Amino acid sequence: MMSNYAYAIMLLLPLSAAMVIFQSNPYQALVMRGILGAIAALIYAMLGGADVALTEALVGTMLAITLYVVAVRSSLVMRLGVLEGEGAKNNLQWQPMLDYLRAMLKRYQLRLELVPYADKQALHQALSLIHI
Repeated sequence: MMSNYAYAIMLLLPLSAAMVIFQSNPYQALVMRGILGAIAALIYAMLGGADVALTEALVGTMLAITLYVVAVRSSLVMRLGVLEGEGAKNNLQWQPMLDYLRAMLKRYQLRLELVPYADKQALHQALSLIHI
């Protein structure tokens, strides 16, 4: 017969799963996914499935979280093409707009990355390669 502690730990599983689903910040969702995997591994170990618990802890939690971090980190970037020569001359002119844009993107956990281009033709060519 299982103790009340086991039932309390089992109640944490759907609670942490709901927290993962409704989390708007992707980094906090990754932390919650790690907690969810740890709780699942603990439940498996308590119920006598040590091999399943070890697999969940290693593959389901550690490997998945590592891959998710790489995917989230690389996908949350907005790239803005700028001309090299004009960017240096008018840096003070565009700085308030860039600061405002960075502040707006920060609300959605996005980073702004400026991509310099040598001339307008290279910038236009880069834009024409994008297929939406």
